[in-house]
Amino acid sequence: MADRLAAIYIGLFAAAYLVANTIAYQMVMGFLDDRLNANVMERYREISSAYEAKGIAGAIEMIESHGPAIRGEETVYTLRDPSGSSIAGNAELANVPQGFSVQPPGGLLAATSHYKLFRGSLGEYDLTVGISYGDTDHLSGIVMTSFGWATAMIVAVGIPGAALLAYINRKRISTLCRTAHEIGHGELSKRLPVSTRMDDIDVLSTEVNVALARLEASVLAMKQVTTDVAHDLRTPIARTFLVLNDALQLTNTQEIKAGIDLALSELQSIANTFDALLRIAQIEARNRTTNFIYFDLKALALELYEAYEAVAIESGYSLSIIVEEADCFILGDPALIRQLLANLLTNSLRHTPAGTTISLEVQREADTIRLTVSDDGPGIPEEEHEKVFERFYRLEKSRTTSGSGLGLSMVKAIAELHGARPQIVHCPHGLKVGITFTSVDTD
Repeated sequence: MADRLAAIYIGLFAAAYLVANTIAYQMVMGFLDDRLNANVMERYREISSAYEAKGIAGAIEMIESHGPAIRGEETVYTLRDPSGSSIAGNAELANVPQGFSVQPPGGLLAATSHYKLFRGSLGEYDLTVGISYGDTDHLSGIVMTSFGWATAMIVAVGIPGAALLAYINRKRISTLCRTAHEIGHGELSKRLPVSTRMDDIDVLSTEVNVALARLEASVLAMKQVTTDVAHDLRTPIARTFLVLNDALQLTNTQEIKAGIDLALSELQSIANTFDALLRIAQIEARNRTTNFIYFDLKALALELYEAYEAVAIESGYSLSIIVEEADCFILGDPALIRQLLANLLTNSLRHTPAGTTISLEVQREADTIRLTVSDDGPGIPEEEHEKVFERFYRLEKSRTTSGSGLGLSMVKAIAELHGARPQIVHCPHGLKVGITFTSVDTD
């Protein structure tokens, strides 16, 4: 491929170079021809001026003084009287048409070059003046020689240079193909090499590397999810199996019913886990942006506060809210933001002891709106701050408490869908989760 491209480029360059040289040569030859015409007319006008000043004797004197002075008979003259007889000049120029014409070699004193001729009238007399193409041919030879040397130098440098570039590109492409082959066989950690030149290949390699990084992250996340699902669902499935197996051994209807209810509860928990995983996958795939609208985050927070306040009081918690006086509009999916808030509040209620104070805040900061849910419970160790947003991750390793470990994972997915990122804010006591959204002006 690289060799073929190099050959194509060389061919195109050679064609362009040939056309450019042809045009340049024609322009040079046109200039030389115009200059030769001017020289011929200059000689003709000198004799014509002498004729006008002194008559035919002056014209003859001018011809006889100029003719011998021109070396190698580069300039020729023929002056004829009305009868057609030659009366002056250094050449016998016959049958020359009026105006400019070209005499081929051999016709003038056995000349070896062309002559540019001009024939005109001096009163009743006829004058023909000619100048040899010798100087013009010499200059055109110099031009052709320079073009030839330039062509030779370009060929001498261009072909090896093109071959070197083809070799370099072929080597780079070979490296890219080898790396791509390794990636295709499962080595997703491999990356295409990028040089410091940042040419087109490097730009393409950079974009491919970005895509590979995302693909690797997705595959690793999928592997992790698969492992986590297998680990987290093994226990409830095993429990369900044991409950149903025990129910088969029972004869009392009430006991059988109680066993089936317990099995259904376990199955419902499994179904809820899969439903949460599906929703997280849909959110991360950016399939939920079609429901984005402009809505007031403050109003939604107040709605969630009213819904959870009674539940919190009944369970022995204290729930408070702090909101801005002005409207806090953002662009997003209200249903998903409601789910995000519900997950954060549920997380605080589930993982803190009774008597904990939970606070919900909506604050405007310049062009952003910050949503914060905090509590004064036991909190999370700082080294666990990032891990709690992973799927199925729980601080309580024995997993005896209820929940799937997907609540904060869904919070992260929803926040990132809205161009935000949840962050655990360091505080001396308890837990504080903040999410910053971009505010919009609805005026």
